[in-house]
Amino acid sequence: MSEKQEMDNQETKKDRLLGDEWQGWSGDLLEYEKDINEGKRLFLTFYFLTVFIIISFMFLIYYFISPRLKEINVIVNNTVLFLLIIFTTGLILFSFLLLLTIITNKNFLFFRKKTGLHLEWVYPVVYKLASFFKISKDRVGNSIIKVNNALVYVTKDKFASTNLLILLPRCFEKTVREKVLEITRKYNCQVFIATGGSSARQIVKKVNPDAIIGVACERDLISGMTDSNKNIPIIAIPNRRPNGPCKDTKIDIDDLERAIRFMLKK
Repeated sequence: MSEKQEMDNQETKKDRLLGDEWQGWSGDLLEYEKDINEGKRLFLTFYFLTVFIIISFMFLIYYFISPRLKEINVIVNNTVLFLLIIFTTGLILFSFLLLLTIITNKNFLFFRKKTGLHLEWVYPVVYKLASFFKISKDRVGNSIIKVNNALVYVTKDKFASTNLLILLPRCFEKTVREKVLEITRKYNCQVFIATGGSSARQIVKKVNPDAIIGVACERDLISGMTDSNKNIPIIAIPNRRPNGPCKDTKIDIDDLERAIRFMLKK
């Protein structure tokens, strides 16, 4: 990178207040992914690849330790194998029902209806696999959010919020902010602007909502979804960042209104 490009990048970073998740950003808008719109397929592909790797790894470990287990006691070996088969069967069945739910938009995950569905345990492996294939964290995050929202819409079809919280970023473009506030006033929603992850957690603790609609970049949304109470349904709406992160961001107002109407059953 030339000295001029580096100076330009520094100036770009100075004209905005970067959130915690963007502290490592170089400031180079030429390499920045401005408009991300991934489908659910991206995350699902890496999810099933992760499941395959986990199952393969577990059976590989069993293959190496089974002779020693048999030496200890055949019953011990058979018990370990039985538990491994039960776990594998359960994981495959869950994954199949997850895929079926997303494809058909019908809830086959009835046993998770009250507790909610969270797949955070798989995110670290998915991110690692995606980076191996040169796929950015933001693209994967966008796909994760699409899957999460689809599951909320399907599994919470009879849920009606009585204490809905809407969390907004501080980086909205002025006209977008005005439109968003107009929509939230229309439905009489509680709205707070979160300046970061710790701020969002404090707001959630204070309000104690029964449902959340979060608007932010993919990085902040995934972080918030991971930290949230597992029983609270969350619809996440990624912002668009034509000028780079944390400056004059935009969203589709229709997406926000649809989420509000769904949560309130209006």
